[in-house]
Amino acid sequence: MWITESAKKGRKMKDMYSVSGIDVYIKDLLPDGIDPDFVFKYISARIPFHLTTGVDIIYIGQFPEMKKREINAYYEDGAIYVTNYHDDEMDMIDDIIHELAHAVERNNDEIIYGSGALQREFIAKRKNLKTNLGDMFDVPRDFTINFEYDKEIDDFLFRTVGYDILNQMVVNIFISGYAATSVSEYFARAFEEYFIGDRRALKQLSPVLYSIIDKLVHLED
Repeated sequence: MWITESAKKGRKMKDMYSVSGIDVYIKDLLPDGIDPDFVFKYISARIPFHLTTGVDIIYIGQFPEMKKREINAYYEDGAIYVTNYHDDEMDMIDDIIHELAHAVERNNDEIIYGSGALQREFIAKRKNLKTNLGDMFDVPRDFTINFEYDKEIDDFLFRTVGYDILNQMVVNIFISGYAATSVSEYFARAFEEYFIGDRRALKQLSPVLYSIIDKLVHLED
C-alpha cells in the first residue's frame, strides 16, 4: 500500500513533520520557496490544540481523489490530504486550516448545527445573494432552501456564475464566494477567517457563525 511504503520512505528522507500534535507526511516535493517548518509552526501557533483532536495525520502530495473531484484538499476518515502544489506558504496554510475546520465540524456537530441558528443565518444570506444574481442568472430552484452541499448549486456558482463575478456579488453578504457553496463551506471558510483573516469583519458580517467558532475556541477555558 502506498501509504505504508511512502511513510517508510518519508521517515528516511526526514519528510515527517508535526503540527499541533498531528503527524504530517510530505509525500511529494513542495515547490521552491515553501518552507514546511514555517507553515506548520504558523498553524500550531494559531489553532488551539483541542480543536485538532479529530485529525490523526496530514498527507501532502498528489492523490487520485483530488484529480477526480477537481479539489486541492479534503478531509476523510481522520486524515487531511493537501496538494503539494501551492503558490506560496499562505496558500498552503489556508488549505490546511480549511480542512482542519471540516474535522472540527465533524467532531462538534451538535454545537455547530444543533440549534439551527447557523443554517438560518446561511439561508438568509443565500436569499440576499439570489436577489443580486436574479437579474443576470437563472438561479437553481432550491437555492434559498437547501443549505447542504448540492452539485447543481456548486456547478451554478463555480461554472455558470464564476468566482470572479461571485466574489463581487457576495460583498457584505458572505466572507467570500466559496462560502456560499453550502453551510459546511460557510463554516470552514469562516474558521479560516477567524484565525488568519479579519476577525472583526467576520463578527460583523456573520455574528451567529462567529459566536459558534468563538465558543469552540474557548471550550477548554
